[in-house]
Amino acid sequence: MLNHITLVQNLTTDPDSQYANQVVGFFAQHGVRVSLLQVLGKDCPEVPLEAAQPDLVIVLGGDGTFLRAARQFVLQQVPLVGINTGALGFLTHIEANRLPFYLDLLIKGQYILDDRIMLSIQSYGQGNALHGVPFSEELALNDVVVKNANPSQLCRLHLYVNDNPVAVYDSDGLILSTPSGTTAYNMAAGGPVISPEVDAISITPICPHSFSAKAVVVPINKEFRIQSDPKNQDVVFALDGLECGVLKPGESLVVVRAQIPFKMVNFQQQADDFYSLLKRKLQWSMNPRWQFQEDRRRASEPPLS
Repeated sequence: MLNHITLVQNLTTDPDSQYANQVVGFFAQHGVRVSLLQVLGKDCPEVPLEAAQPDLVIVLGGDGTFLRAARQFVLQQVPLVGINTGALGFLTHIEANRLPFYLDLLIKGQYILDDRIMLSIQSYGQGNALHGVPFSEELALNDVVVKNANPSQLCRLHLYVNDNPVAVYDSDGLILSTPSGTTAYNMAAGGPVISPEVDAISITPICPHSFSAKAVVVPINKEFRIQSDPKNQDVVFALDGLECGVLKPGESLVVVRAQIPFKMVNFQQQADDFYSLLKRKLQWSMNPRWQFQEDRRRASEPPLS
């Protein structure tokens, strides 16, 4: 039963509060308290006390807004549901024009919770934890990216799995991606798309200076260590697009599976199906000739009176 909901509204994609007002009005009719947390652009404001510890978080925005909201609530294990008012939307895959339908499912409790894999920074540099950084910033829902601080130059990165040397990459960087994140930077860099049901991690080099340097998929129950070559300049690492630290030449970053999962609402509708999502968002496995024929057919139809 829902008693308290926190609504995260991206003012950039819902500037006139069209969708936020729908959510607030709907739950007010059902006696559910709604705390509104507004974000603008890439801001990540502190969660005020009245918005903390809700039963559910609803995100109105794109995947970037969703990831920032996840960072705020993951330690409390509060489930999130994303309503897409942004551009593409793999995490916020529920379309805003169907908002009333999904709000009705929420109030009736007609949904389940998916546990999504997260990555955790165990240590970096000379074995130090992320001192002075909130613990939630050690966690990544999508990916951990290590790359040269100077984007115009290559860096050399040594990859170890369970302390066994695996590869040395001369590249722009390296992406360690969860299944949830494989449709993001990982896919853009030529990495594989992995279903969220699979307990695995994708390791994808960014623009490697070698034909043989390909992405690999590895079971998630390993320890992954990325060491910056002693001859490198500084390299930086980011979690879900948020830059978190710097590796000096010769220093290492250790990544493991997080001890806690990320809880994501699944309405068990077609919109939640991973393969339908790929088709809808990326035209996956769709022959462009079929689309051309469909466009021609629709163009030949008489207009609706």
